[in-house]
Amino acid sequence: MRSAALRADQALRAAVDRVRPAAHRVGEWLAPLIQRVLQWLAPLLQRIQEAPVVRRLRERVAPHVDKLPESVRRAPRTRSMQVGAAVAAVGVVGLVIGSATSGPAETEVHEAAMEAPIQQQQAQAAPEQAAQAPAAEAAPAPQAQPAPEAPLGPPVEGIDVSNHNGDIDWRQVAADGKKFTFVLATDGTSFTNPRYSEQYHGAKDAGLIAGAYHFARPGSSSAEVQAERFLNTADYQSDGKTLPPVLDLEVDPNSGGCYGLSVSDMHLWTKTFNDKVKERTGKEPIIYANPSFWRQCMGGTDTFDGHPLWLASYEVDSPAVPGGFSDWDFWQYTDKGKVAGIGGNTDLNQYQQGFERLKQLAG
Repeated sequence: MRSAALRADQALRAAVDRVRPAAHRVGEWLAPLIQRVLQWLAPLLQRIQEAPVVRRLRERVAPHVDKLPESVRRAPRTRSMQVGAAVAAVGVVGLVIGSATSGPAETEVHEAAMEAPIQQQQAQAAPEQAAQAPAAEAAPAPQAQPAPEAPLGPPVEGIDVSNHNGDIDWRQVAADGKKFTFVLATDGTSFTNPRYSEQYHGAKDAGLIAGAYHFARPGSSSAEVQAERFLNTADYQSDGKTLPPVLDLEVDPNSGGCYGLSVSDMHLWTKTFNDKVKERTGKEPIIYANPSFWRQCMGGTDTFDGHPLWLASYEVDSPAVPGGFSDWDFWQYTDKGKVAGIGGNTDLNQYQQGFERLKQLAG
């Protein structure tokens, strides 16, 4: 029995002696690899130690560990070190076996170790990026294209009326070839045409295109006050039968001047009135004026060239366009016209560009 144990011990020692050189060589070969593995794992281990869950666990366990006897507190540390060493050994053996069976180069192992944290970071960042990504902007709604300009035609005849014209038979006016009319709605700050509604709607009912005009008195009140009162009376409707509202600019009927205002004051008053009208109707107002007024009170400005011009010019074959305008649209060529359905004289007008464009202007 003793001799058998001795022989077994000698055999074991002989085997260890045979294995020791190979184990030493394996250890020398593994040492650099283990060092690299530890370097790769160090950031991960650090992150694990700093993780909130681990910190909270340590904070909860530490008070209980401190209460244990010294011998007990050391034992777990020793065992944990042993366990850690065992885990490391198993990991190393796994790496060795994997290297032997699959044969990846050392650089591939390094790349794989580096790629794993990157992929994890990318996976974590993807939901954050999705949350932070701005919502796709809705495509802007297509803007309505302006209607093509209607064809040019021969001049169209029309009239303008006020309370002075009295009762009017609009069906006779239409039968006399008149296609449009302007009707006085308001004058200055206080006057309103008492026949406005019957004249304006009577013309429309008879098939004429109608528009309202305001006789401006810039010296009596602000442009806002007069524009507001005018618009409230005119009752503008975008119905395809209504011309843009008209601002009638003439010299002061009492003094023959510019209402005591400077040219720049007249510009501002006119612009303010027009802006108010456009705000309410969406239309650029038509401007009524004659060449002498435009020169004297407006200084021949071209500021309002974008507005349709209703030009007053009598006893001429072709009217002179005031400086500041490219051309006239409406021409009031006489105040002594005769029209069926109207007693006495009335103002006669032409629209220069034809009936189709007149309808487009009223659209």
